[in-house]
Amino acid sequence: MIIDVSPSVESDFDPKDDLVEISRIYQVQFFENPDEEDIRKTKWLLKNFRTFNRLKKSYEDAQKRKWADGLDDFDLTGMGGAVKRLSTNDLISNIPENVMIARETRQANYKIYKFVVEAIIHASNNIPNIHEHKIVELLFVGDKEVKYKDAVKYMRAGYTEALYSIEATTFAEKRRRVIASLTNTLLFNGTLDYVTIDYGRGRNKEGEIGLRQLNNRDV
Repeated sequence: MIIDVSPSVESDFDPKDDLVEISRIYQVQFFENPDEEDIRKTKWLLKNFRTFNRLKKSYEDAQKRKWADGLDDFDLTGMGGAVKRLSTNDLISNIPENVMIARETRQANYKIYKFVVEAIIHASNNIPNIHEHKIVELLFVGDKEVKYKDAVKYMRAGYTEALYSIEATTFAEKRRRVIASLTNTLLFNGTLDYVTIDYGRGRNKEGEIGLRQLNNRDV
């Protein structure tokens, strides 16, 4: 099952040779040699990280407000009609099946968003190179979205002795290297298993990337 999410954010910097240049990094480092599809999946996850994180936080906030208002799991007013369970003594046989499926689907999707978000944060926090760590923060996982040219300008300025100034060419190379490293990490820890590329009928030749729920046999 592919999870329908908002359209992928268009990157303001996505050179045509990006996959080739990132793939070359694996030739000189001790990685598992992820393929170009793995790199595409990682880039897609990074581009959509803020969307996944926003959906995750929105769901968590809704759950907190629901419990604060004294509502239980079956209080689903407004979904498929006025369906409400006001106490634990009420029967639930009057709750339409599609309402229950909708609730369970939301919970399943939330678990995937949570897993993906936490995996990316953990991988990002463990980037040892200070410049590469900052590049990931600026371009992908930070609270505020930063355009590529603005990120280059920021890194060119240099703010501390450790985070010294780097030029645009060095920035581009470090961006590629850190994407390669994150791809390796997310492949190794199983995060990329939740990302699929659909080449089915009606898709463009590059395929359509999305999240999927794993079956027990896929785990």
